[in-house]
Amino acid sequence: TSFSQPGELVGGLTDQAAVDLGLQTGTPVGASLIDAHAGGVGMLGAAVSGLGLPCEGKAITSRLALICGTSSCHMALSAEPCFVPGVWGPYFSSMVPGLWLNEGGQGATGKLVIYMGGVSMVLVIN
Repeated sequence: TSFSQPGELVGGLTDQAAVDLGLQTGTPVGASLIDAHAGGVGMLGAAVSGLGLPCEGKAITSRLALICGTSSCHMALSAEPCFVPGVWGPYFSSMVPGLWLNEGGQGATGKLVIYMGGVSMVLVIN
């Protein structure tokens, strides 16, 4: 078994895949990333220069991402492993090569958003 880093070239499209997708044979294919981790890379790695945010000019490890969908996940990176009761991880190089990832999730977020939307509608109507 071998593992690849997110975005790492893992090969090219086969003839059949290229036909199915309407692309050229050999089109580069990169290793994928799960949805929450992709969101974490986008949030934690975002360019913040000139926005006056506290994390401007600081390492990516100074940020916390909150990724929301049907569930939500708080994600933070560190250079060294950090063991925290009730928090998943740390996982080495699972999201950003060479860094440790800790994450904590709330599984009912989607239902909570739907519920709060309904409550808000009731308050507006009443």
